[in-house]
Amino acid sequence: MRNSQAINKSKINFSAAIIAGCAILLSVASVNALEKKAQLKLGEMEYLNNCAACHGRDGKGSGPVAEALTNKPYDLTLISKKYSGKFPEDFVYKVIVGHDIINSHGETDMAVWGDRYTSKAIETDDSIAFPLHEQDSQAMILGRITSLIGYLESIQAK
Repeated sequence: MRNSQAINKSKINFSAAIIAGCAILLSVASVNALEKKAQLKLGEMEYLNNCAACHGRDGKGSGPVAEALTNKPYDLTLISKKYSGKFPEDFVYKVIVGHDIINSHGETDMAVWGDRYTSKAIETDDSIAFPLHEQDSQAMILGRITSLIGYLESIQAK
């Protein structure tokens, strides 16, 4: 009898552990989904504030400034298509930070979005109430860039 009780108790403990593990996995998945949604929203805000004037709200190159430009802004919804269906995160990152120069964006030190994606932006941002360490500044800049890249990836034509 004792042996059967021990086995049942062991089964109950194992079942409880499985249930707890599943609950943890579900909560992590929920947090990740919320994080991803928040990242996309931040990326959308970055895009609307820094890219939409030329590329348009929909990313297709029809922003209010587009007509005044010599070169028509690129349709950002076609980036993946240009790269055989794979979104080129590294290339997009390099364009944003100025390592790959796009003529219509301007030179790296005078890109149309100014210092937004450099540590200079943090130094001159009046909304930050206290000085940040260099690592914190870099983390904020990287957050802006990665959220923008995530948003651009999310608007790709299917």
